This record gives sequence, structure tokens and C-alpha cells, in this order.
Amino acid sequence: MLENWIRPLQLDFKSKQQQSILDYHRDPNCLENARIALIGWDESFIPILEELQSYHFPFNLSIVQLGLVRKPTVEFVLPLIQELQDGGIIAVIVGAEVPAALLFKSHQHARPFFNPVLVDERIRLEEDQSFATTSFVESSPLNCFHISWLAVQMHLAHPGFINSEHYFLDTIRLGKIRQYKESIEPAVRDADFLYFNLAAMRASDAPGKFGHNPSGLYSEEASQLTRYAGLSDRLSALTITGYNPEHLQFAQTTVLISQMIWYFLEGFANRKQDYPIQESSMIEYIVDLSKHGRPLKFLKSTKSGRWWLKVQIDIENQMIDRFIPCSYDDYAQACSDEVSDRLLYAFERYG
Repeated sequence: MLENWIRPLQLDFKSKQQQSILDYHRDPNCLENARIALIGWDESFIPILEELQSYHFPFNLSIVQLGLVRKPTVEFVLPLIQELQDGGIIAVIVGAEVPAALLFKSHQHARPFFNPVLVDERIRLEEDQSFATTSFVESSPLNCFHISWLAVQMHLAHPGFINSEHYFLDTIRLGKIRQYKESIEPAVRDADFLYFNLAAMRASDAPGKFGHNPSGLYSEEASQLTRYAGLSDRLSALTITGYNPEHLQFAQTTVLISQMIWYFLEGFANRKQDYPIQESSMIEYIVDLSKHGRPLKFLKSTKSGRWWLKVQIDIENQMIDRFIPCSYDDYAQACSDEVSDRLLYAFERYG
């Protein structure tokens, strides 16, 4: 029974659109057909959920709000997340300070290899243990194909962590996102979970976040990013965290978080179902690279028009296929005998 882990919220359903989000405690059977479960880490979830419930949902999707966790610790909540994963239900976890360790541990349970994507203004591995991932990466590095860090600001990033082979890091700086918004889609498409720390936001767009950094993502970029996450056929969990519910302007931040969740749901409702890769439904393109001495095999989905690069990697003396999400621009550069930075890092990581 999920009541072991969660407690109900007292919410008043007043409008028709609010019924788009079902209440598990009113009807536990609603979870049987649910695709998304909304979970609050603390009381700050209540105004966010109330804001979200006021939105219109022009898509058909079974969404259930479970309520608040009874004890906000990784050890206590982990069995709940694992049970949802085993049931094929995506967990959306919202709270002021949700540890990244929760998602790392839950995905170690679910998959032998996984791809975390974290959105943050800086790479937090050692200096901030509340968000740290160090223990997972150092103890068993191959559990992650790689870790993607998005919206990193260079003046806040330790140079030893940028593109570090030891940590299998793949970073996309804030400036690159601002210049090439399409660069984030392949990275997020490859995610097993997305951990979004609102520290990555501009203070003016998320005044209730921890910290006062005036630079960061715009609200529209944050919503686009969570929509990409929803579109990812791989992704099985989303966390939005890193805010101060006691801030005088927290109300504006609740609207931002609610919009981010809504766009995640809209993306999920429009998934293309082209992953796992079925090569028979793909268009194949072979590009010979004279500079790198290897042919590249690109695949384009006939369902979504999205691109992948197929490589083989050696894991414990066994060669397996790895499909790296990429873009048409990556393919076009390869046709000009050039390789994008993203693919170069992938070659270094897997080759």
C-alpha cells in the first residue's frame, strides 16, 4: 500500500479542468492506468499543485497526484520510487531540497546502465553533498554511460570537472544553450531521469530559488527543456527542486514550476515511441570520415525525424550497440568531414 510512504492532501476540486489530475487517496484504483505520478517532497508542493490544477489539459493523459511523502529521506522514499518504476509509472517529484541521490539509487535498481541529466548553474560533485553524485560515480563508473550537466556557467564550474573522462561528464554551457537551443534536445532525449535544480534559472525568472545569480535560463527555456524531457521515450523520472518556499516572491516561482510540469506532461502526451531503436523503421546514412578513419552510421527515425549515431562499445569484453542521440547538424557536419564536439566526446568515452 502506497499509504506507507505518502499522506493525502486536502484539496478542493472546483473546476472541470482540475479533474484532469486524479487524487490517489480519493480513488486508489486510478493508479492502475496512470502514466504519471506527482509527488510532493514537502508542503511547498501544495501551492504548486493548486496552480497546476487550474490549467487546461488539451491532451489525453492519466495523471495522479499521490500527496506528500511521510518522511523526506532517500532511504524512506526509495522503495516508493522503485515500485512506481516497476509499474511503468513516471515519478515527478517536487520539493525545496530533493537529493539527487534518490534518482541515482532508484535507477541503479531499475537499470544496469543509465544516463542522468542534471540542470544546474554549476557541477556539484564534492562541494555540495545535498546534491552530490560523487559516491555513485566513483564507486561504479560504468553504471552511467555518461552524466550530462546542462546550463552550466563557466565562472562557477571547476575546470577539473569540465569534460572529465573520470566522471564521464558531458556539459552543455548556458551560453551554448542560449546560442543553439536545439543542442539540448539530443542530450535530454538520452536521459533516464532529469534532475532540475532551479539554481540554473535567472533570479528574475525564479525569485524563489536559492541564491541570487542574475544569469541563467529563461522561463521559456526551462519549459522547453522539460518538454524535451517529456518527449524522451527513455525518461522515467523528473525532479524539480532548489527553491525556498519562505521567499517573499515564492508565488512567482510556483507558477514557473507548474508551467515546467505542464510542458513535461504535454511532451509526454506527444511521445513518438521511436525508442528502443528499431533499425527497420529507420533510414540509414553512412558517412566516411577521412580525418578520423572510420565510417559513421547515422539513423533517422521515420516517426519523428530525429537522428541517432550508432556505435559499438565494449562492456566487460562484450560488444553492444549504443545509439547516441544527435541532430541533423551533426550529420551535416560529418558529411563535410567534420565531427561535432558532442560526437567527439562520445568517441572518447565509448571508443
